[in-house]
Amino acid sequence: MSALRRVLDALYLSGGILGAIALMAIGVIIATQVIGRQFGLTVLGADDLTAFSVAASATLPLAYAFRQGAHIRVDLIIGHLKGAARYVMETVALLMAAGVAAYFAYATLDLATDSLDFGDVAQGSVPWPLWIPQMLCGIGAALFALCLIDDLVAHVSGGTPSYRRAAEASALERAGEEL
Repeated sequence: MSALRRVLDALYLSGGILGAIALMAIGVIIATQVIGRQFGLTVLGADDLTAFSVAASATLPLAYAFRQGAHIRVDLIIGHLKGAARYVMETVALLMAAGVAAYFAYATLDLATDSLDFGDVAQGSVPWPLWIPQMLCGIGAALFALCLIDDLVAHVSGGTPSYRRAAEASALERAGEEL
């Protein structure tokens, strides 16, 4: 395995781990609120932190989930194509998806930079700096864009994209379970 492949896979896995940590943070914050209410305590800013964690848990693991075949793919058109038509359609789909993800990453990271420059804070009970959750979302979107470009390069160079490898492995597992 090449060094670049190891680095990319480590980046995708890091996004997945950070997304899992954000998901655990949601549970910890909510549990803290519930327990605190039993003792008459309120956790200031918990709603904002929960919202920030939800955003991070939704975007950071996108690339890792895609590489593992966990995204839902609708093959209504591509699934019926073969040969050159399928190759072109998959190339176009990967290009468009990578473009949308890259634009989302750019827009979100630009927003985070503006929030940092202007000192934007959440309007809840605690003035949390907004650039932090925005930056996490931007990083997640950037990782996803990189992942899509990674699969585009694999596809165009004649290799097997990760989503197809994951689907083939899943089909083999299902066939093994049926036997």
